Amino acid sequence: MNIFKTLKPLTRAVITTLMCSLPLLGVTSVHASAASTPLKSAPLKVTLSPSDPTWQLAINNKLLGPTEVLIEPTERGFARQVQPLLQAGNYSEVAALFKGRDISQDSTALNLLRAQVLLSTKDFNNAELAYLACLKASPDLVKAHQGLSLLYMQQAKYDKAQTHLVHSIELGQADAQSYAQLAYIHVQHSQPWSAVAAYRQALMLAPQTAQYQQGLLFALIESGDLSQANALLKELLNKTPDKAELWLQRAQIALQLDQKKQALAAIEVALKLNPKDASNQLLAAQLHLTEGSTERAVSLLKQGLKHATKQQQVEVINTTMQTLGWLVSQQKWDLAKDLIGSAKRLTKQLPRDEQAQFSVYSAQIAMQQGNTKRALKSLNNALKINPNLGDALLSLASIYRSKGQLTQAKLMYVRAQALPDYQLSAWLGLSQIAIDSKDYPSALNHLRKALQANPQRQDLITNIRALENIVRQEG
Repeated sequence: MNIFKTLKPLTRAVITTLMCSLPLLGVTSVHASAASTPLKSAPLKVTLSPSDPTWQLAINNKLLGPTEVLIEPTERGFARQVQPLLQAGNYSEVAALFKGRDISQDSTALNLLRAQVLLSTKDFNNAELAYLACLKASPDLVKAHQGLSLLYMQQAKYDKAQTHLVHSIELGQADAQSYAQLAYIHVQHSQPWSAVAAYRQALMLAPQTAQYQQGLLFALIESGDLSQANALLKELLNKTPDKAELWLQRAQIALQLDQKKQALAAIEVALKLNPKDASNQLLAAQLHLTEGSTERAVSLLKQGLKHATKQQQVEVINTTMQTLGWLVSQQKWDLAKDLIGSAKRLTKQLPRDEQAQFSVYSAQIAMQQGNTKRALKSLNNALKINPNLGDALLSLASIYRSKGQLTQAKLMYVRAQALPDYQLSAWLGLSQIAIDSKDYPSALNHLRKALQANPQRQDLITNIRALENIVRQEG
């Protein structure tokens, strides 16, 4: 009787201490770094691309005058027929007229026109055939090399484009556009220093061309020459402060300098200029999370989920999943619930395991709302998809414990202890069940396992010593 009276307060002390040392079993199994690091991902980076280029194709609309190559006298009637159409820019009609002519019978001059017209109407295959026919007859025809470089660039065949572009420059076509095209190709080949040199050459010949200036800025950022990039960026922002792309480039420079607050300010300006850009919304959300502006981050993620294109949806939903995990770990339930509501329609695009994790987050929110029935349904659905989902097992164990269904709770913890990332939580849970059942030797055994595997958890020593005293007193 005396022993029982002595044991009772000790047991309460052990339970209280254990409950304080347990992780959030009813919430999620969170690694130690989760509380301080909202997202575990690669370094943040603005998704930049070179300015969409606009290349000019000069179409010969003066067939009857002196040109680099001349039409045959027999072709003059056709030339007079197409001349007004060319001058009016009716290239589709000219292309239709060429269909009635045999390419092998036409002169180089007429085939050059054919190629230029077909390129302008994006009939790439037939335009290529016409250009190659020109080069077969005249291998150093500059306009054919130039035209083929444009054609291959539009098809993203940059190696072929570069070959013809370099040849046309060697033949004397060393104008600003040719150097800018070459620079763009260097960017596509991840050769930023070569791109910088080529863009500078283009700007020597056409210093006020905004497209070339922005291309140079992109190349400078990619090359890591941030001081030069900053100087050029200030100049461009003074001229066009309402250009969202420039603010994104300012953000990228700030990120490379690890100036997250400045990067965030620049991205927010870009978002005001282009409020439906899902990529910018996503990056801004990630930065807001790292800076502690959780509500703004969730708001941006919701917008990103709404505005994302099919290509962007995977990235947005993946970041949303990471954010949900962090919100749940921080017990920011209202924000987590808000975000889950927006993300639900896109979850079918997630891999099966991610769908299961989404169900776990939904269940954990339901648990906080006291809706045990919905939580159980979500958790069981998650385990049907992935029977080894540790968060689901621990959450189910927590529900069963709260309902006094200790056998079922124990089963969940036993399954969880087979998963290395969840062993500690499982052992602590099993220890608590053993204490609830007054099986102190088993509780002690589980705590010793936990301490052996996690010697940094010195807080467990107090619990172990208290249990050892109880076991000794019970004799």
